[in-house]
Amino acid sequence: MKREELENMFPCGTIQEEIHNSTVMVWGFQLLYAAIAVWGIYRSVLLYRELGSGMNIWLILFVMVAGYALLRMYQQDDVEVYIATEGIILKRTPILVKERIERFFAPDLCLTFVHYQGIMGFGEDWKTLYVQTETGSIYIVPISLQFLSHQDKMKVLDRLSRYKDI
Repeated sequence: MKREELENMFPCGTIQEEIHNSTVMVWGFQLLYAAIAVWGIYRSVLLYRELGSGMNIWLILFVMVAGYALLRMYQQDDVEVYIATEGIILKRTPILVKERIERFFAPDLCLTFVHYQGIMGFGEDWKTLYVQTETGSIYIVPISLQFLSHQDKMKVLDRLSRYKDI
């Protein structure tokens, strides 16, 4: 999604920075998913040759595995965090299977805006974000920031500490 669209969708002010997963992790997962896709296509071609023109559930399964792997490979370099002047926009981890399926076709549905004043901190493994609501209760947001580089994690923490004091 473009910055202008996000700035209109969320009350975040101007977006200052986009943070992606670390390059090593992106390339590693892209290679892994490419290997899975090649395996799925290879196995489906072999199975199709053995069966002739008949459709088999295994053939459909191998084609679906290859399609899933190609789609995941394409989505590896998506933006994980947008740092803005009023808060941060995070890609929330889908919880339900329905949400995971919807994320493939509309990945922007999982974006969540959190104002700096409400952020209490990140989990130790960078898989959760603790947010204090206006009523004083704690809301836990499932996120997937464990694959950010150390420098990017420090950028997020620096911005959080800088804007939290304002």
